[in-house]
Amino acid sequence: MTTEFELSVNGSSKDLLDSIAVLADQDINLNTIATAKADGHYVIKFITGSEDEVRRTFIKADLPFKEKRVLIVEVHNRPGMWVKAAHHLVDGGVQLEASYLLGQHGDKLTFVFVVDNYERAKKIAGQITNCSMD
Repeated sequence: MTTEFELSVNGSSKDLLDSIAVLADQDINLNTIATAKADGHYVIKFITGSEDEVRRTFIKADLPFKEKRVLIVEVHNRPGMWVKAAHHLVDGGVQLEASYLLGQHGDKLTFVFVVDNYERAKKIAGQITNCSMD
């Protein structure tokens, strides 16, 4: 199971960096990170292999956060494979909230799918030909 964490930070770019730097101060590595500014605040979303440490660090630093289980899907690096995986999820009744590339290893691409129903999505992803999931 993989968890995506989310912080919402008011203020400047420096405040954004300071909020996420608490993880680096604890030697917590990030597998991926995305930031955006919307309506005067920053949103930071990331995945790490140190989920328990992230929770403890944010609680200790009094930083409110959200977390959500996300589906990790690995597909062959061929045209249309992301669309194929996404279609299977949507056709199976799962709503996509977000998706992004986590990485590439050899001839495989690994994508994150943020969905409204993790259990249903996991079951569907297990049935998709030419992909594996977490």
